[in-house]
Amino acid sequence: MRIFLPALLAGALLAVPAVADEVTDSINEALSAYDKQDYSAAKQALDYASTLLAQKNAEGLSAILPPALSGWEAEDSESNAAGMAMFGGGIHAGRKYTKGDADVDLQIVGDSPLLGTWMPMLANPGMAAAMGKVTKVGKHRALQTNDGQVILVVNNRFLVTVDGSGSVEDKMAYAQAIDFAALEAL
Repeated sequence: MRIFLPALLAGALLAVPAVADEVTDSINEALSAYDKQDYSAAKQALDYASTLLAQKNAEGLSAILPPALSGWEAEDSESNAAGMAMFGGGIHAGRKYTKGDADVDLQIVGDSPLLGTWMPMLANPGMAAAMGKVTKVGKHRALQTNDGQVILVVNNRFLVTVDGSGSVEDKMAYAQAIDFAALEAL
């Protein structure tokens, strides 16, 4: 284990750009603390680097959210990683769209234990049918709940929910506007 952790940390450093930033600074701080056998400080520095990486992932997730469709307005997207800690971790991005009195709220959650709740439901046609209508959004199986919410799991990693007062057609249009190739590449 003594040799493995420094090798792992050194490998992580080689995988990031040569330009120093908070992530590489934190990893270097962890290496230094580890060399001094200050394992608590090493862990804290690595936890901080991990949080920063999750924030960068959340920002990338936010960029996936589609722009407003014709006739609609979009609020600024929101993304975070820290807020997902209370749900066991993960990343989140969301955006609200409005058109008159109607609104559509698109949320994407990634790398979260929340996926464990929805994946079995969507995989089991009987269970999914009891909750609403099973449909497809692109190549992805989706659930259109009895109250009009659209829910899908992408790449066994992302939970997409589309909700709001807009029509089911509006919600499906926003679900279909997601760049799934870019989402899967994250």
